[in-house]
Amino acid sequence: MEVIIFEKEAYYKMLREFASMVQEVGEDNRKDSEWLTPEQAKELLGFKGKSKMQQLRDSGELDFSQHGRIIKYSRKSVMDFLERNTNR
Repeated sequence: MEVIIFEKEAYYKMLREFASMVQEVGEDNRKDSEWLTPEQAKELLGFKGKSKMQQLRDSGELDFSQHGRIIKYSRKSVMDFLERNTNR
């Protein structure tokens, strides 16, 4: 067994840098995800039920992808929908 010894300050600095890197990776994954789950899309749009999402898919207001029973919504189309329907 090998033992590695750190100075206390170096150890805590390494932990802070590691935590920062993990946080950045998590934020990048959330920002860059092009496709949203129905739950994520509903949260962004402020909807609670499924029926409104179905209406938006049927009317062509939201771009979506469906494979079997799994539906994903385009983040861009959700954001565009919000922009179009924002009262100023």
